[in-house]
Amino acid sequence: MNTSRRGTPQPNYAKYIFGFLATMMVVYFVWMQKNIAPSSPFLKSGTEAQALAQKPPKPVVRSWARKAGRRYVWIDVEIDGKAAGRVVSELYMDIVPATAENFRALVTGDNKEGLSYKGSKCHRIITGFIVQCGDFETGKGYGGKSIYGGKFNDEPAGLKLKHDKRYVLQMANSGPDSNGSQFCFMLGAAPHLNGHHVVFGEVVEGFDIVDAMELSGNKEDGVALNHNVVLKDGGEYLD
Repeated sequence: MNTSRRGTPQPNYAKYIFGFLATMMVVYFVWMQKNIAPSSPFLKSGTEAQALAQKPPKPVVRSWARKAGRRYVWIDVEIDGKAAGRVVSELYMDIVPATAENFRALVTGDNKEGLSYKGSKCHRIITGFIVQCGDFETGKGYGGKSIYGGKFNDEPAGLKLKHDKRYVLQMANSGPDSNGSQFCFMLGAAPHLNGHHVVFGEVVEGFDIVDAMELSGNKEDGVALNHNVVLKDGGEYLD
């Protein structure tokens, strides 16, 4: 404490100011922790920090449920060089194992010859009827082959399945027992195809992508497509 010339004690203002500033800094620090960074609280221990770091990501929500005996593949579609989205298909491995496996292996490229739909065009699209794809050799409907070394026979159980709705998957062919790699996304019921083409699966997700593919086609067969539709990539859901 200071004294005046006459010996009267004077208050130490510097001490009070310093104390006030120190208090304000503490209050400000506490306020910052509560209001500025609420998403980064102090952890109580290293164990807690480790637990947070190892927390698994949220599972992907799917619009379909896995069924026993079935397998699920995805195809990423491009239209005019731009990503359109993903189509997910359920394969009837329990009904037509040879046909379903041929499609699965061509989608993924998981076969001894490395045959794949990846990068191939959908060459024939008739609105209200089909989106035909799978000719990875010519892109015009004249080529393609199965993983079995050429053509393979119709599976009787697949001929009994119906072309009774939109988004059914079936094999394109040139007559009995002439299945290769070409296939169709059905765009509507087609009972006249029953017994003539093997049905092997159906779309379970990405219906809007199939719809977008349809818009690239025409009502008449043999007419050039309005847009370039490509099966850009593909794989299988194993989990």
